[in-house]
Amino acid sequence: MIRPFDWRDFGLVRRMTERGVCFDSEAALTRGPHTFQTALLAFLAPGAGLPTFVWRPDEDERESAFGQLRFRSGDDYARLIYFAPGYEDGGPWEALLAALAGEAAARGAHNLLAEVNEHSPECDALRKFGFAIYARQHIWRLNAPRPAAPVVDVRRLRPQQSSDSIGISALYTNTVPRLVQQVEPAPGRFGHGYVAHDDGEMAAFFDVSRGPLGTWIQPYLHPSIFEESGHLLAELVNLFADRDNLPVYVCVRSHQDWLRTSLADLKFEAWAEQAVMVKRLAVRVAEPEFKPLPVIAGGQPSPPMIQSHFASKPERMK
Repeated sequence: MIRPFDWRDFGLVRRMTERGVCFDSEAALTRGPHTFQTALLAFLAPGAGLPTFVWRPDEDERESAFGQLRFRSGDDYARLIYFAPGYEDGGPWEALLAALAGEAAARGAHNLLAEVNEHSPECDALRKFGFAIYARQHIWRLNAPRPAAPVVDVRRLRPQQSSDSIGISALYTNTVPRLVQQVEPAPGRFGHGYVAHDDGEMAAFFDVSRGPLGTWIQPYLHPSIFEESGHLLAELVNLFADRDNLPVYVCVRSHQDWLRTSLADLKFEAWAEQAVMVKRLAVRVAEPEFKPLPVIAGGQPSPPMIQSHFASKPERMK
């Protein structure tokens, strides 16, 4: 019943998208989930890292479902990005989630991530399937037309440069909880953010994603600049003055609650509260194939050499 997306599923994905749930807030709020384009790309280029799986029972076409992942080569985690329809008792969620988790593990992912409303039935379904909450986040929204931001006399922000990678990694290590670091790596996109220094050290990094639907900001701030956080956010918002007709979203993780006051002062409104969940995946490790030990200098292998060769697989000596 479960198989990768192919040409027979074009109509199904188009028809069911409106009934689904997106588990990637950044994508949903900046460019939209684009489920059909994602599925088509995975069909034409299987190695693109965007697998789509479909559930189509023979008995009742109305019970069909599909789910999508995103996995970038070199990452040790995958992200659940879409599932349609939303959770229903007795539906195909568990079987389809198992297929998606298996595909993520087969591609080398150690963790499967999802962002979901903590009070939704989807959150309960993910928890039953083995997902656990490792962080919580609040999404703040500034609607158009945005109010005048405070005037900043000294500009501290500048665009991210390649030389900032070490400083950003250090800032991430020193400010993000260890539990989160075990699941999510430091931000790795280049040229999409803005940085600020304090006494020569990286003190702030704003990871920015801009799309046709809005702008997404993920802040990484050192607590030492707590009093300046409002000015830095105001300066950043002013950089997007050319997009007054689009909303700006700021994602604040639970360990950054001290940013709430600054965002409220800038007329941001609390827009959504989500749980960031993770499922640990078992990655298949292939058993090594042993080769015969070569004869050295025309002699025979000695007993110690043979014992050392098979030490890790004693059953082979039987």
